[in-house]
Amino acid sequence: MAASALAGGLLMAGGLAENASASSVIHLTYALWDPHEEIGYKQSIAVFEKSHPNIQVSVDQIAYSAYQTKLQEEFASGGGPDLFWVNTPFLSTWIKDGYLLNLAPYIKKWGVNLSIYYPSLVALHSYKGAIYGIPKDWDTIAVYYNETYMQKHHLTVPNNWTWNPTNGGTFLKFLELATTDKNGVNATSPKFNPNDVATYAIDFANTAQTGFENFWQMDGCHIIPAAWASSVTFDSPACYQTTQFIRDLMYKWHVAVPGSELGPNGTAPSGQDQDLFADGKIAMMIAGDWYTNPVYELVGKKFKIGVAMLPIGPDGRWSVFNGLIDGVNPHSPNLSAALELERWLGSPASQKIMGEGGYIWPAVKSLDPLFMKYWASKGINVQPFLAEAQGAAKLVNWPNTPGMAQALTDMASDMGPIWLGPGSLANTTSLMKAAFAAANHDLAAAGA
Repeated sequence: MAASALAGGLLMAGGLAENASASSVIHLTYALWDPHEEIGYKQSIAVFEKSHPNIQVSVDQIAYSAYQTKLQEEFASGGGPDLFWVNTPFLSTWIKDGYLLNLAPYIKKWGVNLSIYYPSLVALHSYKGAIYGIPKDWDTIAVYYNETYMQKHHLTVPNNWTWNPTNGGTFLKFLELATTDKNGVNATSPKFNPNDVATYAIDFANTAQTGFENFWQMDGCHIIPAAWASSVTFDSPACYQTTQFIRDLMYKWHVAVPGSELGPNGTAPSGQDQDLFADGKIAMMIAGDWYTNPVYELVGKKFKIGVAMLPIGPDGRWSVFNGLIDGVNPHSPNLSAALELERWLGSPASQKIMGEGGYIWPAVKSLDPLFMKYWASKGINVQPFLAEAQGAAKLVNWPNTPGMAQALTDMASDMGPIWLGPGSLANTTSLMKAAFAAANHDLAAAGA
C-alpha cells in the first residue's frame, strides 16, 4: 500500500486483507451504467490515481438493463467489481444478500461529516445502524420542454399548473394548446385531427421513477407505504383513477404520445422518449435531470431547451427523489484500496469535479450551484429540479424493499396494455390488480 494512503489513515486495523505487496500495483474494477457520467468519473478517478500511484482503476460500463443481473451472478460466485453503483430498487436486496459492505465504522474512522449531504440520502442508504455508501448525487423529476416550439405557438409553460383525474385541470388545458396536428390546429379546436398529429404535448412513459409514481403520489397513491415494506399498496381507487387519467391523455384527449411509440409496453427502454423530443414529435418530456446531457447532445442546435416543474395534483406537487451510492464489495481481494476509492468518490473534491462538468447534482448540498452554473453556460436553466428538491415539491424515494427491482419490471409488463391502447377504467383496474399481485409475489419471493 502506498505511503500516501497510509498517511491518509484509510487503512483500518482488523481484517482488511490485501493481496498486493507494498511495491505492486493494485487493480480495482469500478462498475457503473451511465456512459455520460462515465466520462466525468474517469476524470475524477484520474485525480485519485495521481495521488495513489499504486492503484489503477478500470471502469466497467454495463447497460442498465443487464446491470443488476450481471452483478448478482458475479457476487453469487464470490466475484464482482470492487466498487459499483447501487440504485434504490435493488439496494435492500443487495443489503439482505450480503453484497454490500457496512461502511459505518469506516465513515466514523475517516471523520466524514454526513451533515454536508442531503439528509434523506443518508437515511435512504442506512439500515439498522449500518450505512452502505456515501451519497454522491441526487435527482428529481421535472418537465423538459421545447422552448422554441412554445414561442412559435405563443405559449408559456406554467409554473403552477394543476391536474386532477376528473377534468384534467389547467394541466390538460395547456396540453391541448401545445398539441398540434399537421395542419397546425391545436387540440382545443373541433377541427383538430387526432389521427394526424404533428406534435404531441408530452409523453408519459410506463416507468415508475420518471412516469406514473410521481402522479400516483400526487393523488395519494403509493407503490409501497415505507422502505423495507413487505407488500405494495397501489391497489386503490386513487391509483386506478390516476392511471386511467394517464391512459386518457394518450387515447381520449390525444395530447400525450401513444405508449406504442415508446417501445415495448411503453417503457422507453432505448431512449425513445428522448428521440421523440429531439425530433420535435413531443413538445415536452417528463424526465430526470440525468437526461440533461444526452438530450442536449441529441437536440444540438435544433431548438432551445427549457425546464419546468411538475404540475400540482390533488395532494400537491410530488417528485421522486433518488440518489446513488458506490457500494463496496465485501469480498474484494483489494478491500483497503476499494475503501480509499469509496472515500474519494463520495468526497466534496470528487463531487466538485462531477458538478462542475455538469454530470450530476452533487449530494453535497453546498455544491449544487456548480451543476446549475454549467448548464446555464449551455443555455439550459435546470433550477426547477433544484427547486423541487428544496421544497417546491414533496419528495418520495424510489421504492426500496427486497424484490422491488423485479416487481417494477413485472408491473411494467402487466400494465403494458394500459399504455398500448385505449380502455375503460374497469379494464385499467383489472390490469393493475394483476400487476399488484405480481409485485407482491416478487417481494415475498425476495424475503421482504
